[in-house]
Amino acid sequence: MVAEPGSGGLQRVRRESPTQQVRDQLLLAIESGDYPPGSQLPSERAMCETLGVSRVSLREAIAGLEALGLVTVHHGKGAYVRGPLPDRLSGPFQHYLQLHREEMLDLINVRGALDELAAELAALGRSEEDLRTLSLAHDAFCAEAGSSEVNLEKLALLDVEFHVAIGQASNNELLHKLLADLHDVMQQSRRVTLARSPRQPALSVTEHGAILDAIAAHDARRARLTAQKHLSGIRNWLAEPRSPAAKQR
Repeated sequence: MVAEPGSGGLQRVRRESPTQQVRDQLLLAIESGDYPPGSQLPSERAMCETLGVSRVSLREAIAGLEALGLVTVHHGKGAYVRGPLPDRLSGPFQHYLQLHREEMLDLINVRGALDELAAELAALGRSEEDLRTLSLAHDAFCAEAGSSEVNLEKLALLDVEFHVAIGQASNNELLHKLLADLHDVMQQSRRVTLARSPRQPALSVTEHGAILDAIAAHDARRARLTAQKHLSGIRNWLAEPRSPAAKQR
């Protein structure tokens, strides 16, 4: 989905559950600064046209954000973003986790099984061209993760490119397609997991490098194990029942 110019990063909804999708898009738009604390959200008419949803779906989504304490609705005037947001995970990202923790954990578990298989198969049958593609994807992720101001949206896209490249190197078309589709579904939640700790981008760089090294060495067992380790921390973090903000390390 592509955001329309001047839409504040919001994208037209094309799938089921429009209320949930509108709520999720607004959560991430608020976190990213598209709508900073104190700012007013676009009018109902403008958002309905941009998102392609009914006023009922939009109002339900905004009511959900108001219940979470993220916005204040002034009848006759519009919805305003509350603030300030004290840190990266205590604002919208924390609320996103509260709403989607179980769903994210299920997706991580499925993704983990597919990522491990893809890494193992890539180590067994990757070509030199596959290795170059993986190396370029890894270098791009490293460059963004090491920048002075990490752009989480861009980093999430680069993360997807790296893992999908592993799927491509597996030489299994069905596995490649499944991974591409799954990583697309996980685009929003990926930004949350990358933001779970200030050290997470650097940690991902190290773990990506370990997976790449194993694939380059044709070490299938090590490739599977490093892929497994890569997601174990995120999986454990999501399964932890305490507040996500309390688990930052």
